[in-house]
Amino acid sequence: MSAQQYLYPLFAYLLGSIPFGLIFSELFGPGGLRQKGSGNIGSTNVLRTQGKLLGAMTLVCDFLKAFIPCYFFDAGNLVCNLLILIAPTIGHMFPIWLKFKGGKGVATFLGTIGAISWFVLLCAGLIWGAVFMACRISSVSCLISVSSSLLLYRYVQNDIFVMGALIFLVVLIFIKHKDNLIRLHNNQEKKI
Repeated sequence: MSAQQYLYPLFAYLLGSIPFGLIFSELFGPGGLRQKGSGNIGSTNVLRTQGKLLGAMTLVCDFLKAFIPCYFFDAGNLVCNLLILIAPTIGHMFPIWLKFKGGKGVATFLGTIGAISWFVLLCAGLIWGAVFMACRISSVSCLISVSSSLLLYRYVQNDIFVMGALIFLVVLIFIKHKDNLIRLHNNQEKKI
């Protein structure tokens, strides 16, 4: 296995590490994203503290920074290709530019799903929308959506190695949402 093959997952990680929410907040919004709301760099906190336009821009860019490498990169090696699938979401969660303190990874995970299967992404998006309309709680709709994408992928493609990578990412997403889960348990999670 050549060292050059590992440049693909490295680039995917660096691309995933770009904190678009923070950048858009400082360039086009009131700034101070880390000191407002949940302090998170993801689209939900950007929406709450910086407005709908910047929230939407962050969502799209966080999605694309995973979709682009996962869809277009091919290292010609199973291990490296699995690392490419994992790397953008890991980069978003643990960005080198922010001392490894990043977002919760939902949009980047969905970008990875979109690169693998548009059908799974569409179904996961519809599930997110239905759950959000029912409860108006972002964390609930996000966690149900990413979890359902695993079941959907299981029936659509079911590549055991890709499935393992997706399960790993979903577990990390749940860990990143631990504070949300505690607030949900205590009926303290905020609605949008």
